[in-house]
Amino acid sequence: MHQTTKGKCNLLVQEIQRYFGETCPALASRCAVASIDLPLFARRKVVERLQCLIAITNETGRLLSAARVGASGGHSTEKLLFDQALASLEHLNEVAEALTRWMDELLNKYVQFAQRSKNN
Repeated sequence: MHQTTKGKCNLLVQEIQRYFGETCPALASRCAVASIDLPLFARRKVVERLQCLIAITNETGRLLSAARVGASGGHSTEKLLFDQALASLEHLNEVAEALTRWMDELLNKYVQFAQRSKNN
């Protein structure tokens, strides 16, 4: 494996660790709260956003598989495959983090609304 490929592989591993070690647990905790606390119309919005994340996740998985095959087969396109996989994984992280922030805002708004309704 070339030095460049090793470096890109290490970047992929770091990005995967960030996604599964930080991003996914944070998003999963918001989903657990949302599935219990939010009213049906808000849960539907969450589901719509999660479906988009699923599509991006599937594409990222496809690109990671292509990079793995390219690296194991010594293909001349392995650098391009690694670049595409890394960019896709970074995009996945960004989308998941944005979804987490959006869910935080949604949950906060719902809590504020519920408190106001309770006080009135």
